[in-house]
Amino acid sequence: MSMRHHNPTDPIENLRIGTLLEVDGTHIIAELDSGISELTRVHGGIIYPIGQFGSVIKIHFGHVQIFGYVSRLRMKAEYEREKGIVSSESESERVIEADLFGEGRWVIDGSSNSGWNLEFDRGVSTFPLPQQRIYLTPRTELQFIFGAGGNAAIHIGEHVGSGGTPAYADMNELLGKHTAILGSTGSGKSGAVAALLHSICDRGNELNLKKWNPRIVVLDPHNEYGNAFSDCCRIATDEGSLILPYWLLNFDETLALIVGKTEFVATSQSNIVKNALLAARRDGAKKLDFSEEEIAAITVDSPIPYSLGSTDGFDDFGSKSGGGERYT
Repeated sequence: MSMRHHNPTDPIENLRIGTLLEVDGTHIIAELDSGISELTRVHGGIIYPIGQFGSVIKIHFGHVQIFGYVSRLRMKAEYEREKGIVSSESESERVIEADLFGEGRWVIDGSSNSGWNLEFDRGVSTFPLPQQRIYLTPRTELQFIFGAGGNAAIHIGEHVGSGGTPAYADMNELLGKHTAILGSTGSGKSGAVAALLHSICDRGNELNLKKWNPRIVVLDPHNEYGNAFSDCCRIATDEGSLILPYWLLNFDETLALIVGKTEFVATSQSNIVKNALLAARRDGAKKLDFSEEEIAAITVDSPIPYSLGSTDGFDDFGSKSGGGERYT
């Protein structure tokens, strides 16, 4: 049955897998139906796992659909022992635990191929109740959660718990805000970062963008990304391919270099360095033809080239006339 002839707000009985036992904030516990013998369901020719860690379940609450990530699957007897409950039920019964992460509402959309659009929002404002049924989430709905791709989106992989649903990231959200990739040791954080950066770089070829030339700087102190970006430019201080001028140091770094970091550093010394550094940066800005307004806005931390001492007797290349001595 196509989505055009199916009202997506109606539950799909073939994807029903259990009943809610407990709701603890955004954490829920549900009992799997006793008739489930295999931990898979087939819908629309796609195999969906039941209880797969990270797979997405949903709960119908009127016109609202509440979505959660599966976090645990265990025997019901173990759950009841943990709760101090003595049960005489079959020991083959299982419970599934999930964490709610978002909710959505279906609206009619004439521009959509299916005639419907799921307006999905992160966060939960409507909480389910015990005895409500839980369902697997079909791929057609996961596309609204993980993105459907577009001009401002990049393909970053597939969702492992849903039969390989493509996952996309909106570059306006990804690059316009701070982004963190978190996980335990060995979970694949470095691989995720490399895949994400490759997706950004490859987007120009996929869309035949002639002027797509992103500038990406990767700080890699442990050399984790050398093999992933072997064709990219590598610069390192210990290899002599990266040289940073002293005028890039901010005030605190310059103070530590000239005076030191001991607790005996006098305030008067700090003030002398501060005034001298500010004057040197402004003098350097004048030589670079900065405007008066720009010079007035310069601070002790502004990355303006300046000289550590007098340049009398040195040429434009930092060498003294008639000799090989250099000014550094």
